[in-house]
Amino acid sequence: MESARAGRNGPSLLYAAKGSRVFVSGLMSVSIPAYLQAIGSGGLFVGVALAAILAGNAASNIVLNFLRGKAPTKKILQGFSGLMVIAGVILAWTASPWAILLACFMGNVSTTGTEAGPFQSAEAGILPELVPEGKIVRAFGRYNFVGYLAAAFGTSSLSVPGLLGGSLWAFRALFLAFAGAGALLLVIYATLAWPKEEPAARELSKEAKGQIVRLSAFFSVDAFGGAFVSQYLLSYWFFVVYGVPLTGLAAIFFVSSLISAASTYGAALIAERIGNLRTMVFTHIPSGVLLLLTPLAGSLVGSVAVLFLRQSLSQMDVPTRQALMAEMFEKDDRVQAYAATNVVRSLGTFGGGPVATGLIALGAYSGLLYAGGLTKIGYDLAIYSAYRKKFR
Repeated sequence: MESARAGRNGPSLLYAAKGSRVFVSGLMSVSIPAYLQAIGSGGLFVGVALAAILAGNAASNIVLNFLRGKAPTKKILQGFSGLMVIAGVILAWTASPWAILLACFMGNVSTTGTEAGPFQSAEAGILPELVPEGKIVRAFGRYNFVGYLAAAFGTSSLSVPGLLGGSLWAFRALFLAFAGAGALLLVIYATLAWPKEEPAARELSKEAKGQIVRLSAFFSVDAFGGAFVSQYLLSYWFFVVYGVPLTGLAAIFFVSSLISAASTYGAALIAERIGNLRTMVFTHIPSGVLLLLTPLAGSLVGSVAVLFLRQSLSQMDVPTRQALMAEMFEKDDRVQAYAATNVVRSLGTFGGGPVATGLIALGAYSGLLYAGGLTKIGYDLAIYSAYRKKFR
């Protein structure tokens, strides 16, 4: 009965949770570096705050993996939602560097405009149980479509501080919106009828453990490359290289998120024809090439145009990667698999953070895009070579 009830309201509520959470993630990924500039922090502290965010994402996924089976997933996610509320209030309340770093660490703030924390790990493990088996990739397509659409409108909210001349009060209002989203998540998770969970996490099979280790190795490389080209750093790149103001950044990333939203929904339709793995790789390699071309465009208009072309492809691997993992793992193993690989993804991104900070300190801003593009292309070739005979 519980599972049936979850099946009726579960997908819609998970989409609502995703949308509300990613709305503020899109907002935070650009507002935090802009806010740090507004209060007089230098590029080095922007990099340190990035490191705190990435470390917090990794720590949260580790906690989720540790508590999985020991406590209900509902309670775990409500705990993380409460931390979002606290982090948003801290950012709105004080400009103390240590308090900012604490909030960045504990709040599961995003650097990508989407998310990398524990919420997606848990929800991605639950979603396949709430839809018919043949509709899993479409469900992930809708889930990510809602996320990117919400990220677009979250990013557009950044025009408020820009229109007010970078007023600190406007930034604080945005941080309180982040806290409000955490409170909304508490309500959504309380309302959702969760699928039945085992009282304790069962031992993963040897094959499942092997798949997790192998996937983790690949995903860590992808995440390492992604650390150089997060929305957090891309917004900083456009600000430093072209002097784009906050209102301009809001417009750029609003459009790029809309493009990503459409592409993730389209990815599900393509994957039903050619397979999840092929869709992942055949769209991601051209995306990496376009990333390399972005700084070579030579003008703001050219760089933005190449960025938009890249966004039409770069996120097609997200729903297809999630659906591919649903193919690989039994339902009782999925949350652990998503959480474990997301821990490694977070650590891979964290590993890229110091390198990215070093490039910023050296003034090699375009080196961020070159490093990200080359690393991601290498990942695509490696994962396709490893799995092309078993999955399509």
